[in-house]
Amino acid sequence: MSDGLTSSTSMPISRRTALRAGIAGAAGVTVTAGAASPVSASQDATPIGMRREQYEVDWAPVDPVSITRAGGGPPQRGDHFYVDGPIYAAGDVSGTQIGIYQCFGAWTAAADDVDALFQRLTSVQFLFDDGSIVGMINEAGTGSAIGAVQGGTGRFLGASGTFNQRGLNPPGPDPSPGAPGTPGPGQYVLRTTFDLILPEGI
Repeated sequence: MSDGLTSSTSMPISRRTALRAGIAGAAGVTVTAGAASPVSASQDATPIGMRREQYEVDWAPVDPVSITRAGGGPPQRGDHFYVDGPIYAAGDVSGTQIGIYQCFGAWTAAADDVDALFQRLTSVQFLFDDGSIVGMINEAGTGSAIGAVQGGTGRFLGASGTFNQRGLNPPGPDPSPGAPGTPGPGQYVLRTTFDLILPEGI
């Protein structure tokens, strides 16, 4: 990916540097200004024997629970929580359920801290009939909710990569589900997008 520079100036690099960067044929290797660095390029490449897959689902949390030290009030740093809910194919909320979402973790900032970059550190599991995806993510706050895929089972065995989740339908006064394929007027709905790296043949 270009960084916006248009210079075509080439700069020779040493054999040691080239080998460290994973470049084949180090002798005579050049780096062109404006091109992605060898390290960035190797990080973006799909490893040998692996394949990439993007997968999206929608899910709707049900009855989130927070255990607060004070026994009430907004959750504070150090308080714990648990959330679960049905998973649907992207765009099919309240339609056919394809899995169960489960998560637990700790509040890392107060729930009413509007300036916090993140408010929760969360372990998540997306459980499907043909396997599961597990990961870790920082949630809520002003930051982007991007997590790390830590593994999986079934068709997701050996999974790595990243995932992000964003709210599609914010909570409101009526949390009841809508018609099949449509969220209710106050039903909280999130979409999770997985960018998976999976072993070939799985």
